Amino acid sequence: MEEIYERLETIFRDVFDDDSLLVTSELTARDVEGWDSMMNVQLMLSIERAFNVHFSASQIASLGKVGDLAALINRMS
Repeated sequence: MEEIYERLETIFRDVFDDDSLLVTSELTARDVEGWDSMMNVQLMLSIERAFNVHFSASQIASLGKVGDLAALINRMS
């Protein structure tokens, strides 16, 4: 899981153009300035490409925090 979080942090920093962004299991959209629905689409596409996975709309809708996302990636990998 550590590798997943490291890769996610790189993606988050790139998508949100913020090199100080720290990705933790408890991070949510409310914690990141600019994380709106459009940025969420860009973020999910970047994550899908990086991890070579595909999320369904219902999977994305069920995610409440980054820990849920990491667990989903771990299950799909």
